[in-house]
Amino acid sequence: MARYVVGDIHGGKRTFQALISKLQLRHRDRLYLLGDYIDRGPDSCGALDVIIALLDAGYDVRPLMGNHEDMLLRTISGEHDTWSGYWLEIFGEVTLRSFGVSSVADVPTRYLNLLGTLKLIEQENDFVLVHAGLNFRVDNPLMDSTPFQCLWLEPGPPDKTKLGGRPLITGHTVRTMREIGDSLVSPRIYLDNGACTNKHPDYGNLVAMNLDLYKLILQPWIDN
Repeated sequence: MARYVVGDIHGGKRTFQALISKLQLRHRDRLYLLGDYIDRGPDSCGALDVIIALLDAGYDVRPLMGNHEDMLLRTISGEHDTWSGYWLEIFGEVTLRSFGVSSVADVPTRYLNLLGTLKLIEQENDFVLVHAGLNFRVDNPLMDSTPFQCLWLEPGPPDKTKLGGRPLITGHTVRTMREIGDSLVSPRIYLDNGACTNKHPDYGNLVAMNLDLYKLILQPWIDN
């Protein structure tokens, strides 16, 4: 069994599909996704379609909640936090168009069902995975970090002793490939290279990591 984790996809269906092909995923493998499947890129619906197709085909895919999925869900429920009230204004038009709807209330149920099941934190014996961060000012970050902190927080270096000596793997905050590579030997591993930010030479890759080999697999952005 191989274990992989993928950073922020942001509406890049074709880029995500190309990366999955590079991984040569098998049914006995495990694939973690760090959230932010929607917004920014052209095909948020298509990115979710890829995840649903993998799940329907019996692959062991474990997608986490990202702040962008949370903003969409809060726009539907009306239970806004600090930033979600701006989702329609900043991201909504392009994202809703990808679903073929003009109102967030009309996003098809199959996608909302997926988003409603997303977890905030996943754990392996040797890693902890979360979209943005944890609150290391409390004694038990895994139990006492709030959803907002898991989805938005960008604090200082994590205290590995509070994670049983395990590094924390996050997306959310865009880093250069050099910074991502350097982070592989740090308490926090970053995997967001700003895949859809492909007009800058330091960015523009969708990044996967083989958790067993500490190897990065890159797929340059190929969506419009």
